[in-house]
This record gives sequence, C-alpha cells and structure tokens, in this order.
Amino acid sequence: MSAAWRRARADLWPLLVTALVVALLVGLTDAVPRLLTRQADTAVRTAVEEADPAADLVVTSRYGAGGSDPAAPATETTIGVDDVARQIDAGLPPSLAAVLGAPVATASSTQLAVSTPGLPTGGLLWMTYLWAGQEPAVRWLDGVAPGRPGPDGAVQLALSDTVARSLDVRAGGTLAVRTADGTAVPVLVTGVFSADDPQDRVWTERPEILEPRVYGPSTGRTTVVGALLSSASLPAARAALEPDGVTRTFRLPVDPQALDHAGSGDLVRQVAALEASPESLTVPGPDVRVTSRLDLLLTQVGARVGATWSQAVVVLTGLASGAALVLLVAADLLARRRTTALRTVRARGRSLARIAGAAAAESAVVVAVGAAVGLVLGALVAPGTVTWPWVLVVVTVGALAPPAFAATTARQGDARRVPTDRHRRRLAQRVRTVRKVSLEAALLVLAVGATAALLRRGVVSLSGPADLVLASAPVLVAAAGGLLLWRGVPPLVGVALGAARRSRTAGPLLAMARARTTGAVLPFVALVVLTTLVALCAALAGTARAGQVDGAWDAVGADVVVRTTSPDASLEDVAAALTAADGVDAVAVGRAQDERQLFGVRGVDSVRVLVVDPVRYADLLARTPFGAADQLTTLADASADARTRTAPGPLPALVPAGLLGAEPSLRWGDVTVDLEPVGEVPTLPAQQPASASPTVVVDRAALTSVVTALVEVRAERTTSRPAGTAHTAVDPDTVWAVGPGAATAARSAASTVGAEDLSRAQWLADRRSDPLGSGLVGLVVLAAAVCAALASTVVVLDAAASAPGRARSLATARVLGLRGRAAGRVAAGELLPPPVVAAAGGVVIGVLLVGALAGPLALRLVTGQAADPVVEPAWWAVAPVALLAVTVLVVVAVESSARRRERLGQVLRVR
Repeated sequence: MSAAWRRARADLWPLLVTALVVALLVGLTDAVPRLLTRQADTAVRTAVEEADPAADLVVTSRYGAGGSDPAAPATETTIGVDDVARQIDAGLPPSLAAVLGAPVATASSTQLAVSTPGLPTGGLLWMTYLWAGQEPAVRWLDGVAPGRPGPDGAVQLALSDTVARSLDVRAGGTLAVRTADGTAVPVLVTGVFSADDPQDRVWTERPEILEPRVYGPSTGRTTVVGALLSSASLPAARAALEPDGVTRTFRLPVDPQALDHAGSGDLVRQVAALEASPESLTVPGPDVRVTSRLDLLLTQVGARVGATWSQAVVVLTGLASGAALVLLVAADLLARRRTTALRTVRARGRSLARIAGAAAAESAVVVAVGAAVGLVLGALVAPGTVTWPWVLVVVTVGALAPPAFAATTARQGDARRVPTDRHRRRLAQRVRTVRKVSLEAALLVLAVGATAALLRRGVVSLSGPADLVLASAPVLVAAAGGLLLWRGVPPLVGVALGAARRSRTAGPLLAMARARTTGAVLPFVALVVLTTLVALCAALAGTARAGQVDGAWDAVGADVVVRTTSPDASLEDVAAALTAADGVDAVAVGRAQDERQLFGVRGVDSVRVLVVDPVRYADLLARTPFGAADQLTTLADASADARTRTAPGPLPALVPAGLLGAEPSLRWGDVTVDLEPVGEVPTLPAQQPASASPTVVVDRAALTSVVTALVEVRAERTTSRPAGTAHTAVDPDTVWAVGPGAATAARSAASTVGAEDLSRAQWLADRRSDPLGSGLVGLVVLAAAVCAALASTVVVLDAAASAPGRARSLATARVLGLRGRAAGRVAAGELLPPPVVAAAGGVVIGVLLVGALAGPLALRLVTGQAADPVVEPAWWAVAPVALLAVTVLVVVAVESSARRRERLGQVLRVR
C-alpha cells in the first residue's frame, strides 16, 4: 500500500486531471438529460397554456328531431345536459381524465336575428344554457329567473345588465327574434342580472352573454349578444327551434400543469381514438363529435422536443467521446511517466495481469472519487434519477484506460526476437502497416456509413431521437478526419524543416527536427475531435440564433401582422388606420386559407390559397428580406379583366412550378373556380415545408368578381340562393404592415375590432425565451466551453509526455551555446504545429458538418423556419486555434521558468 501511495504521489497531477475530467463529465452527462426532460415538460405545458384557440376537449351533440316538449320540467335539462356532462367526465380514460378539468356544458341555439328599440338595424342573438357543476351564480337586478313558458308560449330568458342596456330592454319586455329561414320565435325577458364572478370560466363559452360583441366595417357594424336560459326554460327553446336549432357542447379544459412530455404520446393516441370513435363516451343524440387541438399541439411540440433531444444527444455523445479521448491521453501520459518502473517490475517476473490489476485498483479509486463528486454536482444542479448509461461510458473508459496502457507499456519492455532475414523484417513491417491501415479504413467506413444514414434518415424518427450510431457520426467523421490530417502533418513539418535548414540560426532547425520526431497520433486526433465539437457547437448556436431571425420573418411575414380567427371585413378599417399612421411604410390586406380542394392536377388534392392585392403585397414584400416579387405584378396585370367580370370565367393565379401548364380548379366556399396559371409563386413568408400543401396566390378583387358571377348564375338557375351575396366569401383575415412604427400602430388599431396583433420582435423574443430553444443553445455553448477546456488539457498532457526528451535536447543545446530565449522559441516551434493544424482542421470539419447536417438535425424545428436554415457559425468558432496556441505558449513559459533553476553541472552529469 505504501508503494502504491508513493507512486500515486509522484504522479499526482495526471491522476488529478483524470479525476477532474471524470467529475466534470459525470456531472454533465448526469444532469443534462434531466434538465432537458424538464425543459421538454415546460415546453409542453407552455404550448398548451398559450394555445389560441385553446386545446380543450370539446364534445358536441345535437338533440335531433322529435321528442321536444315546451312544457317539460327542468329534469329534462338535467338528464339531457347536466347528467351527460357528468357521464362524459366519468367515462374518460384515467390518464386523459387526469389532465382534464371538470366539464362546462352549454346548450346553445343557432344564431338568431334580433331587433329591438336599442338595436333598430338588427343584430344576432344566442340563447344559451350554461352549467359547470351548477348553473352560473348571478344576482338579479330586475325581474326573476326564466321559467317554463306562460300562456303565450314565449321562450323565457334573461339578459345581463350590459346587454339589456344595449338592446334597450327591461324585465318583462319581449324581443323580435327570427330564425335563419324567417320563422318568428316569441321571446320574453323575465329578468336582468349581473354575474357574481364575471371571471368564472363558465362565462367563457358565451362571453356575449355578459358583453355585446361588435364586428364588421365601420359602415355596417354587426352586434352579437347572448341571452341566458335556465334549466326550466331550455325545453321551450329547444321546442321552438326544432329540429336542429339547439346544440349541446361539453368543454373539458386541459390543465397544463398536469402534462409532461413522457405521457404526451399516450394522450395523443387517446384523443385521436375519441375523435375517431366518439360513441365510446355514450353521449346521446345524433352527430356526436369529439374535437380537440390537444393531439395536434402535443404532436407539434413532440416534434420540436424530438429534434432538440436529438441535437442534444449529438452534443452529449461528442462530449462523452471527447472526454474519453482525454482520459486515454491522460492514461498514456501516466504510463509513459512510469515506463522505467513498469518495465523493471516486468523484467523481475511480474505478470501483465498483476501489472494491469495494480493500475486498475489505482484508477478505480481515482475514477470512483471523480464519479462521486460528479454525481453530487449533478444532483445539486438537477435532482432526480441518475442517468446511468451516460455516466457508465465515462466511468468505464476512465477505469479501463490506465491498466490497458500500463500493460502495453510493460509488455514493450519484453525481449523480442528480430528476424535476421531482411525479407521477414519487411514482411513483419508490412503486417503492422496493413493492420494500422485496416483500422483507419474501418473507422473511415464507419464514419461514412453513420453519416450517410444520418443524412438519409435524420435524427428524428417515428421511434424517437437518434440512436448512438447516428449521434456519433460527427465524432466518427472528426476522428477519421484527424487521422487523415495526421498523415499530412509530417509532410508539412518536412517542408518547414527544409526551410529551417536555410536559416542562419540553429533555433528553427532544432524546433522542426524535434517537431518531426515527438508528435503522437492519439493527442492529435483528440484535438481534432474536440475542436470539431467546439466548431460544431458554435455553428449550431450561431445558426439557431440567425435562423430564429429568419423564422420571425417566415412566421409574421412583416414587422407586424393583425389576424382574426375568422374572415372579418372590419380589417379593412385596420388597414386604413395603419396606412395613415406615422412610421408605417407599407400595408397589405389578405386572406390565407389552408387545405382548399384542388381538382384537375394529379397528385395534388389541396392547396394553401393566399388572397391578396398583388400591387400592395408586392410593395410590402419589397421592404422585407424576401425582396421584390415581379410575379405579383404579372398577376395584377393578368387579373385586370377578371376584377370587373360579370360572367363566370377563369381566375388568374400564381401556382407552383409543377402546376404550370395544367388546368386546375379550386373549390372556394360552395363554388368551383377555374384557375388560369399565369406564373410561378415567388418566395413568400409563412410558406409551409415542402411536404405540406403547395401555395396558390390570387387577386382578391378578381376572386370576388369571379365568385359573385358564379353564385349569381347558379341562383338564376336554381333560385336556391340570392344573388350578390358572395362578396363576404373573400373577407380578409390578415393585415401585414412594415415600418418602424408598425407594431405600435397595429396594437391600437387591432384593439378596436377585437383582432390579435403579433410583431416580429415579439415573436423573436418569445422564440428565444422558449424552453427548448434557449435550453439547446445553452447546452451547446456549455459543451463548447467544456470541449475547449479539454482541448487545452490535451495540449498540456501531450506537452508533459514529451517534456523529458525536450528538456534533455534543450539542455544539451544550451550547453553548446543556445541562449535561453532561443530555447523557448525552439520549444514553441516544436509544440505549436500539431495543435494549430489540428485546431484549424477541426474548425473546418465542424462547420462543414453543420452545413451537411442542418436538414437531418431538423434545425428548422428549433428556429421556427419553413425551410432548413443557412449555416451561420458564431464568431467564436475559430477560437480553438488561438486558445491552443496560447496554451502552448503558456506551457513553454512554464517549462522555461523551470529550466532557469537548472545548474550546468547537473545538466552535464545527468544528460
């Protein structure tokens, strides 16, 4: 034990380096997966919490024809609505029920036309019964709660104080209400109320009950109001609107805090199963439907989490591989320092197994201490279950490398028989060369195969994140590139040696001569791998940050966008206000409609239709990074005749390249429009990826004229619909604006019509604060810093391995007259070439890797772009070159300082 302790004290600093590397890597590989899991859970909860519209599970059911009784008691409502809501809540799968709140039930009429003294031009009325465990709590300001119909048979309802004042109706008054087909419905207002808690979620189903909603252009506003039915008055409303005038809706809100990423896959399957088989909930009535955006949101977030996890796995695999190489270099250094002792005990008869066992016992203690410290640090940073697979990789390499190198070094001291036959010596050398080349070729083939598989399959698959073979592709490529670069170092040093021979001083010649003989392949490959990882992380971080800027343009399409959930003519007023505002350079109004049916083109069933004013939209695009689109000018010219057309005809359109020359037809509303392709769609914001539906661009005014003409012709033939009403089919739902003051102006303009605005700056801020994106960028920056530190450690270890020979040669040169400063320059010239070449090669390999893997790594899911981002490495991608050069200079300075204390007599005796 005392001998082992003395041996460990003599080589304390290499052992400390091993322990520190193990502790650092164990802590990182243990904590990072748990941190990523937390980020994934946060991303899922944030996406559901901020979803608009909400991700609630909604069950709808019509009452159906027959069986309605206006004089039925309130128990009919209890059985048909309240009990059904309880039944749905109890019939959900346990895991789905755990994330859903108590249902809010409504029984609501269709939109009814209403006119009152306060609303002489008319408006729209919803009659609704609300229930959330009980009927909403209200305070009666005038009159009483609605009940069963009186002798006049009128449907009794109640109005909120605000609605009653807007309609100029009091308790006891009547409303003139008509259905869509003109049938009059007698209605009696029995009371006016105020809500005890206006923020209660029961009111969110029909906010018009508490506050009237006004929409439409300023020249023709439409007011929508709601009226409250009671359990006693609902049967009368149902009978008055027979057969399909009342629909039951059961909304179950999602609790975001009950969600996590691990269980999202099961939730997606369960929601999809309910949507496909709503009868499993045993809800009465025909046409039962289950709808929810929860499965879509979880699928989208799952794709982003999968991409982020896969990129993190690539980084972690590289980090673990780099650390393993550092541990190998440290083990090699330790064995070199003990060469004399190891060969001595071997010569005295100790077996290789005993030598390896002694080294294994020592390394086990060192690695155990380092692993324990790392696990403690990992638990402090992110408490949770230990991620053993990653930890075991680092621990295994750290524990097995020292005994392997010790046994190899001891074995090299064994006496070997050298054949006297020159032919046999050449044959033995050829065998060693073939083995070496075979190993390098195998590594190269493995790197090429892993990279090809990664390019073909990508890191995100149906089964989950990348497996370790795909994730290790960058490391394998870097290692293979390092071996190829290593073969190029001797010729480079040879060229430098030739130039040094022509020097008038001995320093350059001594430096290049030493550099030619002291290099080692393992530290060189380790440096290439580590600097490749630094450049890879820098390219990932820089590309992600720059890609998010492009993603903001893709998502918003301008400096600000104003949207409504449904087409609304009032957006014309918003556009006019923005046009007149200061700091707004260009404004465009349009409508983006997804999944419109397309006929007449093989292989294309649906398209995304962008309806705009081509001239105004082209002017807006010219002020964005997308640039001017001459195709929009072509569309405007081709649509001139169609804008004034009164007879049906083709509609000019910009279509994808594959549709040019075809004769497609587009389904718009309830008419089919023939398209006339006049050009190819330019590069547009918010375009979908290549796998989604292609985009078609049409002139809004031309579409209005063509649709109106088609509707009028059909009305004349069938008398099924009045002519001249089709213009509402092309009302806008989007307003884009660019300019320094666009965001501020849009915020105030959108509030007047109840629309939502989103600025590009806000989208970018939200994306950069997103848990997944910010977590990934933080990980790659941390990994880059760790890899840079490990690369410096490798330089120090490699320099320490060759330090004894360098000290002897420089001491001899000093005895022969070499000055101290010249000795430092000789040492720097000896040590600098391999690290600088390795760092430069690693930077190039890392940047090229990101360029090739931007698509397979699914970076667009992190940046929010429609297409794969362009690689834009961060400035610190080249930092390893300078860092390693500085590290060499520091090592040389330390060695030079130690040599100043040497005495000439000691040098002459020892050397």
